[in-house]
Amino acid sequence: MDICKDSQRCTGCSACLSVCPRSAIQIVEDSHGFYRPKIDESKCVECGLCQRVCPANGLTSDDLKMNSRRVLAYQADDAERAKSSSGAAFWTLATYVLNNGGVVYGACFDEDFRVVQRRCASVDDAQSCRGSKYSQGFVGSSYVEAYNDLKQGLDVLYSGTPCQIAGLRSFLSKKNYSGQLVTCDLICHGTPSNRMFREYISFLEKKSGKKVIKYFHRPKDRGWGVHVEKALLDDGTALYDTIESNTWRDVFYSNNALNSSCYNCAYTDVNRVSDFTLADFLGVDRVRKGFNDHKGLSVVMVNSELAERIVASGVFEPGVTDISLEEVLPGNPMLERSSSPQGNVDGFWKAYEHKGFEGTARFVGAYGFVKSLKTLVKQLIKRK
Repeated sequence: MDICKDSQRCTGCSACLSVCPRSAIQIVEDSHGFYRPKIDESKCVECGLCQRVCPANGLTSDDLKMNSRRVLAYQADDAERAKSSSGAAFWTLATYVLNNGGVVYGACFDEDFRVVQRRCASVDDAQSCRGSKYSQGFVGSSYVEAYNDLKQGLDVLYSGTPCQIAGLRSFLSKKNYSGQLVTCDLICHGTPSNRMFREYISFLEKKSGKKVIKYFHRPKDRGWGVHVEKALLDDGTALYDTIESNTWRDVFYSNNALNSSCYNCAYTDVNRVSDFTLADFLGVDRVRKGFNDHKGLSVVMVNSELAERIVASGVFEPGVTDISLEEVLPGNPMLERSSSPQGNVDGFWKAYEHKGFEGTARFVGAYGFVKSLKTLVKQLIKRK
C-alpha cells in the first residue's frame, strides 16, 4: 500500500504516522537521508486514513490555504534580535503564548545535530528553537503531543515549514479540542537531508580534529544580512567564515541537496497554510531606504482572523510597521515559485552515494581546489 500517490511529493511531514490507528507506520530515512513513511504490513488493515490525511495527495493542501490579510515589518529590541536570525518575530510569538500559559513547538538541534520538532513549556526550553535550521526536521510524535495539549485546553504555538503545518492541520481537521492553536510557518527555500548535514558536522570534526558542540547557520557576528556560518568547538574556539564552515551554506544554495518535493512545492504561494508566515525582509534597502539597521528585520504575514486578533493585542508593539506584499516579493521569491536545482541532481546524488558529503561538496564546487582558488582571489581583491 502506497501512502503518498506520488513518492516524489512526499515531504516527510508525519501526518500519516500520527493518524494511523494501528501504529503500523514508522518514519525512516531513505537512501539519501530524507524522512519517508514505512508501513508494517503485518499491522496495516488498509483503512486508508493515511492516504486521506496526506496533504501531498492533493486532497487537503489547497483547502488549507488562507489569503494574507496584512503584512508587517518587525524588529524586536536589540538584545532579542542578537539572539535571533532575523527580527525575532518567532520569539515574540513564542513568549506571548508561553507567558499566557501555553506551549510552543519548534525546531531545534538534538545532541546529534538532528533537527527535531520539540515541545517547549517554558521560555528556557524554547531558547533552543531560536535561529535558522537549514535541513529537514523530524516531526515524530509532535502532532499527537500538540493535539493532547489542545484537548487539555492549552494554547499551542506550532512553528514549522509550510508542509509541516499542512500536515498538522490535516491531522487535526476533524478533531475536537478546547485549546487555541496558533500556527506559524516561514517562507521556505527548501529542506536538504538532515543526514547529510550530520555528515557535514562529522566532516568539520575530521578537518579540525575537534568536536563540534554548537552550530549557527546565520550568526550575526557581522550583522544581519551577511550569511556566513559558524561552528563552536569543544576547546572553546570556533570555525567562522572559513571554506569548511561555509561549505554547508554553498551546498544548500546549490539547491541540489533539497528534498524532491521542494522542486514542485505546493506551498510556494502568497496564500498560506498558517496563521502567521515569517521571513527575513530581504531586499529592504531597495524599497525602504534607511529602514535597515543591520541588526535584523522580519516580515510577518498575518493570514487569519486569529492572527489579526493577536496582532491587535499589541504583541508586536513597539517595533512594527505596515508594509505591502509587493515590497516583500522581490527578496522572497519562494512566495511565488519553487527552488530549482542549479546543476545535475542525479550526478550530485551519485557523488553522495560514492563519496559522502565531501563528494557532493566537491561536485557543486563548495569545497576543493577550485573553491580554495576562488576564495584566495576574493581575498586578494579585498586587500587592494
